[in-house]
Amino acid sequence: MTMRCDTRLDPLRGGTELHFAFYRDGRTVRGYNVSDTYRVRSSQLEDSGNYTCEVRTASDTVRKMSDGLYIQIYELFSPPEIKVTPSRVIEGDEMTVRCDTRLDPLRGGTELHFAFYRDGRTVRGYNVSDTYRVRSSQLEDSGNYTCEVRTVSDTVRKMSDGLYIQITQKH
Repeated sequence: MTMRCDTRLDPLRGGTELHFAFYRDGRTVRGYNVSDTYRVRSSQLEDSGNYTCEVRTASDTVRKMSDGLYIQIYELFSPPEIKVTPSRVIEGDEMTVRCDTRLDPLRGGTELHFAFYRDGRTVRGYNVSDTYRVRSSQLEDSGNYTCEVRTVSDTVRKMSDGLYIQITQKH
């Protein structure tokens, strides 16, 4: 996200050096600088807010504040939820664990990668598939499962809550 503090200097004062500062909700996000541009490399939800900029002369004899501009940062995808089918897994059953998330419809072309963990250890590394399959589940496949979703560029990464999956012994 890039913001510019746009102002016009009187042509007769062409040599005047201006300094610019940027604020979000009244708090400084970038102090005075000769650049009229403020960049946020990887915007997060908490970067939402009312932005203003202030321009001043280098000598600080003249200061002017812009009107506010509200910027809302939207969630690229929802926090993932881990789901298992069937809901009761018996030893030898095929088990499917899915990492469920919703991508913002306006960003439908964004490719997401999914990883799965059992008790904190990777059971399947990052992959385009949102499902992890165990063809013939064993008792040792029981554990606390989590999944993580990330963008290909790894600028956004979200982890699910844990889901304890108990594989039931066949009688």
